[in-house]
Amino acid sequence: PPPPTPCPRAVMFSERAAQKGPTLLSAPLPEQPGPTFQRVATSSYANRSGRFKMGERSFHRQYAHIYAARLLQMRPLLEQTARRKWGADVALKKLCELQLGEKCCVVGTLFKHMELKPSILREISEEHNLLPQPVRTKYTDELDELILEDELQRIKLEGEINIQKFVTGAVVALFGTEQSDGKFFVEELCTVDLPPQRHVAGPDTDRYVLLASGLGLGGKNADSLLGMQLLVDMVTGQLGDEGEQSSAAKISRVILAGNLLSRNTQNKDSFIKAKYLTKKTQAASVEAIRMLDEILVQLSASVPVDCMPGEFDPTNYTLPQQPLHHCMFPQSITYPTMQLVTNPYEADIDGVRFLGTAGQNVKDIFCYSSMEDHLEILEWTLQIGHMSPTAPDTLGCYPFYMNDPFILEECPHVYFCGSAPSFKSKIVKGVDGQQVLLVAVPEFSTTQKACLVNLRTLECQPISFSAFSEQDDVEMDVSH
Repeated sequence: PPPPTPCPRAVMFSERAAQKGPTLLSAPLPEQPGPTFQRVATSSYANRSGRFKMGERSFHRQYAHIYAARLLQMRPLLEQTARRKWGADVALKKLCELQLGEKCCVVGTLFKHMELKPSILREISEEHNLLPQPVRTKYTDELDELILEDELQRIKLEGEINIQKFVTGAVVALFGTEQSDGKFFVEELCTVDLPPQRHVAGPDTDRYVLLASGLGLGGKNADSLLGMQLLVDMVTGQLGDEGEQSSAAKISRVILAGNLLSRNTQNKDSFIKAKYLTKKTQAASVEAIRMLDEILVQLSASVPVDCMPGEFDPTNYTLPQQPLHHCMFPQSITYPTMQLVTNPYEADIDGVRFLGTAGQNVKDIFCYSSMEDHLEILEWTLQIGHMSPTAPDTLGCYPFYMNDPFILEECPHVYFCGSAPSFKSKIVKGVDGQQVLLVAVPEFSTTQKACLVNLRTLECQPISFSAFSEQDDVEMDVSH
């Protein structure tokens, strides 16, 4: 039989771009026109974000329904995982069925009682002459307690459980006993782990999806504007020589993962000043949106673009955030390649399932747990089977009634979060052979970095567009 055909070696984007020829700083040859690089088209694309799209909205319902729906959906999965871990004959009980000293397994939703959790008193402290609470990045404390709740009852927890790693809203299965003091002593715990995953059917050749987040338009950092234009020029093939242009042609899609506008565009003064003082002032977000439209028209003229909203963008604040309104983008919306999508966003791109957020879910868990790394938090949400467990407790979300759309029912191939302080990525493997690429997409306005995902190999690498700074004003770095 003929020898098997070896798989082609994975060529990183930076290696391909480094294959430079003598094309720059050379005299033009009129009889030899320069080469044209055709943009690699996406062979298949499907937006899977239907469950995040909101129709008619009603805010008359209580938030208790979303916790009840979450527990109802996740209980069968956790009971199955518990039987697999602790044996098919493990006693599965409701909290109201607990017997003193009897070893059993209970499933419920965690509630974390936190002394330092922000209070409404802080917002009205000026009116009542109370001392305002200090601004914190973390609200964890040694006195924090974990409580498990099910449909009927709640019980305090102690024992082998890391209180500071968990947050309110996580659904877990616990194995242990009820003690005489009324607390449940935890011996072991389990989460749902990774959900089922479809077989990845990526392309046969190298194709890239570019992920960028936190453009921060309307901010005070001028360096980020130069870096952003370098990013646009690189993607559209107007930067570098033939080696870099041929590499850029293999970028088949761009995903902008939220926070397109800066925090500075949130003009809080307009809400507290008298109307006549702000009558002829223009909102800071107006000029920022105009700049965003100019950037999007350059990108969408060359490559398909998916534009997600974020925390500081002009759409609804609560998750899931709905797409930005098309009227704000009169130039770029005329291109069919320009797509305004939800946050969270899920799509199949060339047979690879992408799922990600603009980063609010990870940022909120960071504040209420001991986990320091955004990539660690992203992996933890994958293991507990829920994208945003702290919603609606400390993170705003719509009061869903029948189901919880943030439950991970199917495992993605690429799982990302935006507005991270730095770039990080890793491959996570599940017990049933699932394989997920986790990506913390750095905030572009502070790092001048984006990242590229190879759809064939599911490898990820950062690409830097750092401009001049006070520390090193020697040369500009456009590196991969």
